[in-house]
Amino acid sequence: MIHFTSPIVRKLIVVTTLVLGSACSSRDQKAVPVATVAVVRRDIVIDAQATGVVEPIAIVEVKSKAGGQIVKMPVETGTLVKPGDLLVQIETRDTRNQYNQTAAALAAARSKLDVSTAQKKRADDLFKSRIIPATEHEAADIDFANAKSQLVAATTQQDLSKQRLEDATVTAPVGGTIIGKTVSLGTVITSATGAFGGGTTLLTMADLSKVRIRALFNETDIGQVRPGQTATVTVDAYPDRRFTGIVEKIEPQAVIQQNVTMFPVLVTLANNEGLLKPGMNGETNVMVEQRSNVLSVPNDAVRNPREAAATAPILGLNPDTVRAQMAAQMAARGGAR
Repeated sequence: MIHFTSPIVRKLIVVTTLVLGSACSSRDQKAVPVATVAVVRRDIVIDAQATGVVEPIAIVEVKSKAGGQIVKMPVETGTLVKPGDLLVQIETRDTRNQYNQTAAALAAARSKLDVSTAQKKRADDLFKSRIIPATEHEAADIDFANAKSQLVAATTQQDLSKQRLEDATVTAPVGGTIIGKTVSLGTVITSATGAFGGGTTLLTMADLSKVRIRALFNETDIGQVRPGQTATVTVDAYPDRRFTGIVEKIEPQAVIQQNVTMFPVLVTLANNEGLLKPGMNGETNVMVEQRSNVLSVPNDAVRNPREAAATAPILGLNPDTVRAQMAAQMAARGGAR
């Protein structure tokens, strides 16, 4: 004996009961013509539906550590870039002058150290021969130590000025597509390291080879949605195409819209063709259950037990007979409805 636990299958039993009841009805009772369909075997998929918006998985804000005027900007929104590609070039006149100054100071510090090293060696030899007093020898040691410290300071300043010069060239930190641009040629920007607000955002970019849709599911459906389930998405721009994705995450915080409790569900989608754009509206269907090769009828043909007697005349059946048959079947199943 096969036990049907699915609500769908239980409803199919009701349809079968009505069909069987028609055979028991009086033959001389005139039947009312009604539309009929055959009970067939097919695959049934149950899904939860929601609308959502396409968005990048991760957005990168590009800022500059250097401040100044933008003199070169070879990218626009929609430009595809690789890591290391030039995004923005900032005026380097002042920073290059500082670099040249520190380079000259470094060269002078090295020369001074060379001289101090030679003087110290000569003072050491003369002191050992007791030709110069200890105070003169100590002075040579102090000059040598000062020369070494000056070289360290000059080297540090040279490294800093070199870094500032390199910071004026802003390159792509990751590969992706430019999706936002807040500055243009000639704009004077503030440094991200020197400004209290973190500096000027130059560009926003994202890898759009993979995107996600943030769909709001009704709380009555959210219990059936789980990470890892397959989802299909359709967008208005391509109504005849279905994009397949995977449920990535269910946000823990509900969102209230028009007094209806909704939960954001994130569905990840491959976007190698670049058809899905951030901001597109999409219809999301998450497959929550699937049955293969089961008996099925259209939803309009399914009636619950309370409706069976009321619809009996439409099928040319006696309502009392159908009501008795349904009561007997309910009793046989232990009163389950």
